[in-house]
Amino acid sequence: MPETVLPPRLEHGGTIGIVTPSVPAPAGAPRRFERGIAELERHGFQVRVAANARGSRGHRSGTIEERVADLHELFADGDVDAILCAIGGFNSNSLLEELDYELIQANPKVFVGYSDVTALHAGIWSQTGLAVCLGPSLMVQFAEFGGVDPYTWDAWERTLMRAEPAGLIAATESWTDEFLAWDEADNRRRERRPNSRPRTVREGETEGPVVAGNLTTLLTLAGTRFWPELEGALLCVEDDQNADVAILDRMLTQLRQLGVFEQVAGLALGRFTTASELGPGSPLGEVTLETTRGFDFPIAADLDFGHTDPMFCLPWGVRARLEAGDEVRLSLLEPAVSQR
Repeated sequence: MPETVLPPRLEHGGTIGIVTPSVPAPAGAPRRFERGIAELERHGFQVRVAANARGSRGHRSGTIEERVADLHELFADGDVDAILCAIGGFNSNSLLEELDYELIQANPKVFVGYSDVTALHAGIWSQTGLAVCLGPSLMVQFAEFGGVDPYTWDAWERTLMRAEPAGLIAATESWTDEFLAWDEADNRRRERRPNSRPRTVREGETEGPVVAGNLTTLLTLAGTRFWPELEGALLCVEDDQNADVAILDRMLTQLRQLGVFEQVAGLALGRFTTASELGPGSPLGEVTLETTRGFDFPIAADLDFGHTDPMFCLPWGVRARLEAGDEVRLSLLEPAVSQR
């Protein structure tokens, strides 16, 4: 694994740069985008929006050159303390060959997003060791009606604003994946349902550096130089509403055939959406055990990260402990950021 490089912690009053590395959602839902910015400002941050973050060029916010320029500008700017992705999408992987990894390595800073941003996480971490973070996006979590969920904010603050281990990640009391059309119907809080808590698929205890992201996106990097080193890793993966049991079976089988299960120390699955029908009582456990047959690493499911809300933060390369038994406990054992 690359040697983990911790970015300086984000401070109250710091500047957060906003980048849109893939789908042009800010152009399609400008009210939602501005609401997310206002929420960051309400929490005391300064906000700097990259030149092409509000852009739209077909299915992407900009050309490869424009999106790469935004990332380079924000990493190089000494006044920017963190970079937050507006949203994910489908095409962040197209940026990986053009990124200046020496520039990024020379200017380590908090870099947060999820879903398609997994491609950038994997690319940056594999080439620089920077402890990038699976965490909230501007337009989903920070732009939520009424403000970012307290659970998500607490995870952000504990993980990215304190140079100390975040410790035990407690489960949220309730969650939601209700869809309200942005800039049309997102004028109320989404309805929530009680959390049935994370569940054990295979018992055991393990520790390892976190590698976390969207499984579909991660697998697009298989066979490339941006595929992350997974020896001894605690692999934490999730997916969106398009992932049903057949698709999950196919993806876990691909991980098996790539040799991933010979390497990882443990597997944690984020909570799947209601539409996926992979919640409690589903075949998820059966399929996961079948595709990991012959291995004995612990496996847990329904943790609070992925395409549901609220969510906690998972920093790459930071050592974590997974305990899967009568209860599931996930703890971050090391800081994700350094003192300035």
